[in-house]
Amino acid sequence: MINKWKWAFLTLAALVVIGLIIVVSLLFSGGEKNFDQNANDSLPAGKKLFTIHTGKEQAAFLMNKELEDQKGVNMKAELTDQVKLLGKADLFGREIMYQMDLDPEVMKNGDLVLHEKNVRVGRLNLPGEQVLTLVSNTVDLPKWVKVYPQEELIQVQLTKMKVKKHIEVKAKKVDLKNDEIIIDVLSK
Repeated sequence: MINKWKWAFLTLAALVVIGLIIVVSLLFSGGEKNFDQNANDSLPAGKKLFTIHTGKEQAAFLMNKELEDQKGVNMKAELTDQVKLLGKADLFGREIMYQMDLDPEVMKNGDLVLHEKNVRVGRLNLPGEQVLTLVSNTVDLPKWVKVYPQEELIQVQLTKMKVKKHIEVKAKKVDLKNDEIIIDVLSK
């Protein structure tokens, strides 16, 4: 006599084994055979990835975060119709406020030039050339910031700033009067 339970068990076991074989074969069948792991890893250098549109408030926030990270720099940035660098310095044991007003200009290569318009220490206006000479000789600036005292300007070489390994940034437009700052992010 044939045991119904025995055959039911063997049929169920066979179905489970067949199901497992089907699942395993589907998992390891490979799918796309020509998968190229490096397909989107490279873009031509200088290819625009995206554009950032921002305003003075957001840009000042980022500038101040960057200034906070610089050791020995006690300064903050304000963006009005000009770039204002404000800070405090110790002079003969007293804390003195200083302010430098700069007009930004975007260069063709995407760098920024900041033209010095006014330097004030306390209530005294000082010649920009001497102050910029002092800054270039005493302040440890990032390599991508160049000071040119005789021309009374500071060049911010955004194209040489280290952002990420494969990314560079370029200024496209800085119009502080209309609260418009546009930065392009490109592949490197």
